Order: sequence, then C-alpha cells, then structure tokens
Amino acid sequence: VPPQDAGKSEASVVALPGDPGGELANVNRWRGQIGLGPIEPASLGQSRKTARSRLGDVMVYDFTGEGTEKSRIVVGAVKVDGTTWFFKLMGQAAAVGKHRPAFLKILEGLKSDAA
Repeated sequence: VPPQDAGKSEASVVALPGDPGGELANVNRWRGQIGLGPIEPASLGQSRKTARSRLGDVMVYDFTGEGTEKSRIVVGAVKVDGTTWFFKLMGQAAAVGKHRPAFLKILEGLKSDAA
C-alpha cells in the first residue's frame, strides 16, 4: 500500500525592519489566514513557544484551523540587529505536521555569518 499523500504546504521567509505590526496583530493575522478568529492579549503567552538558535530565541506559533479541510500554520519569528525575520510553514494540516520537525530544525539552526 503506497503512503497516503499528506497534501501541500509551502514555506516562506520575510525580513522586515523593526517590529512590524506587533506580536498580537501578527498572531491574529496568521490565525485569520487559516480561518481562525482572533485571540485576546491575555492568551498571547499561551500561543507562543520558544526555540533556541544561535541568533537568539525564536518565538514559535503553531495554529490549526477547524473544519473538514484543516489548514495549519507554523511561524518562527526572531529579531536580529533591528530586523524581524519571519519563517512561515503553511498548508494542509497533515502536510505541515509532516514537515514541522524539519522546519523546527531549520529554526534551531539559524545563525549569522556576520563577523
């Protein structure tokens, strides 16, 4: 029996100056991308995990949508020298779940080549 296809996912990287949008606004934007409603400021800390990298702590957010065709998004955010880097894995929940361990390894392996 061939393995079942987990579906599609895609990864992206964006670097923006400063702290664009703020944490709560970004979290609610990502939740909206997979059909979830916004969270309140008091729930923000429960939504965040931390991964350690050589660049510093990476804030990690992981949300799964509801319904029959579940979507999932995993985002890592790290601020380096006044720039916030966003690493996003998004797609069908099964595919994102399959690729999540490798994605987290990438986040943990972040480093700078700057002297």
